[in-house]
Parts: sequence; structure tokens; C-alpha cells
Amino acid sequence: MPKSDGKSSSINTNKNDSLKQTTMGNFFSGSKPAKKPSMKKKKSVLDDESSYFTSYRRNDLEQYRLGYPGKKDNKKLQDNMKFYKNEMKSYPDGDFIDNIHKNWWGDYERLERHHGYVQWLFPIRETGMNFHAQELQMFEIEKIMDDPKAFARVLKSYEMMLDFYGMKLDEKTGQVSRAKNWKARFSHLNRSYHNYLRITRILKFLGEFGYEHYKRPFVEFTLQEAMEHETLENTLESCVRYWLETIKSEEDREQLKDYIRKMEAGYNSPDDETNGKELVSSAKVDKMVEKSLENQKEVEKRKLEDESGEDIDEASNEEWKKKEEKMKRNSQKEEKERLGIDSEETKGKEGTGAEMSDKEKGDVAALLKAEEKMMEGKKDPKNETDMETDNVDDQGSKMDTS
Repeated sequence: MPKSDGKSSSINTNKNDSLKQTTMGNFFSGSKPAKKPSMKKKKSVLDDESSYFTSYRRNDLEQYRLGYPGKKDNKKLQDNMKFYKNEMKSYPDGDFIDNIHKNWWGDYERLERHHGYVQWLFPIRETGMNFHAQELQMFEIEKIMDDPKAFARVLKSYEMMLDFYGMKLDEKTGQVSRAKNWKARFSHLNRSYHNYLRITRILKFLGEFGYEHYKRPFVEFTLQEAMEHETLENTLESCVRYWLETIKSEEDREQLKDYIRKMEAGYNSPDDETNGKELVSSAKVDKMVEKSLENQKEVEKRKLEDESGEDIDEASNEEWKKKEEKMKRNSQKEEKERLGIDSEETKGKEGTGAEMSDKEKGDVAALLKAEEKMMEGKKDPKNETDMETDNVDDQGSKMDTS
């Protein structure tokens, strides 16, 4: 039997943990560097549409994972058991299973164009497209697994189809790797969509015969080829929608989905030259970082100028001086208004030839008169009462004229 070429991901062969045959996040040597993803959100292959067909597919796969609850055996249906014991031929245009394994292996044209043999080689507990083939019965599974020769043919059928797809199997672990002719076979698989339905059946078949732990290695291998190496990119949707969902372990399914999310987010492989240091980037982010660095340099430059006292930016300094003078004038004006004296402003207006209104002239005259009397009162305390009387008269006359 073929052995692994040593380039596949690491394997967990713990017998007590048979469902975890591989560890997600592994990469083949010679991986392509991960592309820098765009910041624009893209639709994930995990985003599932909502339709009747989607609901049917989900229900079909869930029923399989649960073991078809309520489904009963029909003891009269024994063709699958007889075929795997090499006691009867497959129909139509088929042969005994040993002859198929011997004569059809490597006959890629026949394996591609013949459509009846798949339901015989990979019977499942569902009705198929070949009405000559029967649904697999639970008692048949037990009989085949109890017969060493018949049970050996189960794995032989899987290996023959892997060879057809350009892959090979490590029987001890279930690990899948590239065959020597993988380039030509991968190219064929990328455009032969009816084989995607066959693979779903094959994976369900493996689970019925005690090879559940073989599913994850196949799915993981396909995901890596599709997402990392871009050699099986056309299989990605079927792999995610169907093949991955045949895995009964919810933990394994979630780990595989997590791998898909990371690959979509732009995680790099360990052998990439960036070594995972730059996991997510884009042209837009690069420009933002560059601009930020420029701003930091400008701040540092101005800080040094302030410490040295040098006026490098003359335009900026001149503008600040104008603002400072304006603030000073406003402060002086507010102080004069608080004291009730605005003689400097009045002089400024007179000096410039600006004409004052009658009200402004009256206000200035009243202020000057009040100031004059105040000064006289300070010189002669006896006139203090007269000054108060005059103020009252002035106020009274103003009130009358109003």
C-alpha cells in the first residue's frame, strides 16, 4: 500500500483520540506566500444562502450524522453484502469487485464515464441514481466488517478512487497526499463536477464502515490544496458545503471552519518569509502607516525647534504674533469698560478724524463733568452736598427728556 510522502501535515495517531487525526493550521513545505488581503469585506465561503435547497441539504447531512434516526433494516436486501463478498457482479455493465479493483484501477477514462459502479463500490443508507443498486442495510455493514476479505475491499475501493483523483492514502493514519500524477488529475477534478457528488457518497460510505477518522484528513488536504496552493480551487464550495459536513465530530468541523476563516483573513503559512509577523495588511493600511510616521517626524521636528528657540517656520510665527496682539487689545478694552473710562478709545477716534454721534458726545461730556466734580469734591469737602444735588438735577433732566 502507498505511504505518505512526508510533505503532509502532522498527524495525531493517539488511539484514544481517533477523531483527531490531523491538526489544523498545518501547511505543506514550499507553500506560496499568502496574499495581502483587501480591507474590503469579502463574502466568506462559509456564508450560506437561505433557500429550500439549503434547508434540504442541511437536513440530509444532519440525518446522516445522526445515523438516520428511525430507519429500519430490510433483511431481504443483500446485494451490497454479496457484491463485497465477490459473489455477484455490479449492474449495469459492471463486474465482480475484485475484477474492478484489478482491471479498472488506473483506467481513468472508464472511471470517469461509467456512472453505475459508484453506487456498488460505495453503498450508503440512501437511494442513489442507479436503480439497480440497493440501499445499504445495517446488517450488511456488520457482515462485511466481520469478513476480513470483504472488509479489506472497502479500503481498496477508496484507494482506487483516490488514485483517480491524483491522491494517495496512508492506511495507518488516513492521511491523504499528492500522487505522482497529481497535476493532471487535479486539473481534471477541477472541471469534473459530477465527481463532487461521488466524493460526498464516498465520505458517507467511509463513516458507515468504521473509517470516520479518515474524513478529516481528506477534507483538510482538499482545503489546503484549494485555499493555500490554489490547485483545487473549484472544489472549495463542495468541500465546505458537503464534504466537511459529513464529519460527525462537531469539534473537528469547527476547527476546519476556523482554518477557513484564518485563510480568508490572510494568515500566512509558517514557511512564508514573513513568518507570521504581518498577518493582515493592505495598500490602504500601508499608506496610513506611512502618513502616521510622517506626522510623528513633524511633531519631533517642531519639538526640537521649540527647545532651540529657532524660528524655522516664519509664517506660523507671524500668524501667532497677530493673534497675540489682538488678544491684548481685547483685554485692554474689557478693562476700560469695567472701569467706565474709554478716553483712549475716544482720542483714537478723534485722532483718526472719525466723527462721534450726538449720543456718544453727550456720554463723553457727562463722564468728563462727573470726573471734574469728583476731583473738586475731593479738594473741598464742603461742596460734597452740592455735587450730589447737581447729580440729581442732571439725572432728573435726563429723565424728562427721555
